[in-house]
Amino acid sequence: MDSQNKLINNIRLTTLEIHKEYPELVNDMTEVSKTFLSDTKNGTNNKELKAYLDSLNGIIKTYKEEH
Repeated sequence: MDSQNKLINNIRLTTLEIHKEYPELVNDMTEVSKTFLSDTKNGTNNKELKAYLDSLNGIIKTYKEEH
């Protein structure tokens, strides 16, 4: 399983990619972030971070497939 620091760095890089390459997806990303934050009030683990990263990557993938 990925280390927590690696997952956090990948989330950061994916977030930056969305802001830079797909600014039209920022609202979708914000909704995913709100859901993630509300689900992790008592802390996060690697499984939750991986799910969040997968969600961000899913937004990009879906966008690419539709456009």
